[in-house]
Amino acid sequence: MEAKDLLRTAQEKTGLSQNKIAGMVGLRQATLSQWAAGKSELSDETYARLAELAGIDPALVIIEKHERKAGTEGRKVWERLRHALVKSGSVLIVVTVPAITALHHEDLATGQTAIQCSSNRYYAT
Repeated sequence: MEAKDLLRTAQEKTGLSQNKIAGMVGLRQATLSQWAAGKSELSDETYARLAELAGIDPALVIIEKHERKAGTEGRKVWERLRHALVKSGSVLIVVTVPAITALHHEDLATGQTAIQCSSNRYYAT
């Protein structure tokens, strides 16, 4: 996501002005403006704060930042990391959703709760 798009998304999500967002992420409005115009660069920490305000995974935003700035070989590495992160999130969703729909709670004599998911049983205290 380009800098100006990230800032615009954060503004839309929060309903705040660029000046207010700058204050929330610890910058002057002029610095944030220059960054959105592509004239300066922000730290990973600031990217992460803006991503959180925009409701976007900060890890993806930081990976995309480094992927854009890297050389040919470095870009390949960052691209693999981005794909691995996205893939791991998709696997989690695929695994979690069926498990949630198959939950069955059962009280045991030990005071634990048994959660039945298909043929597996998990215990929680």
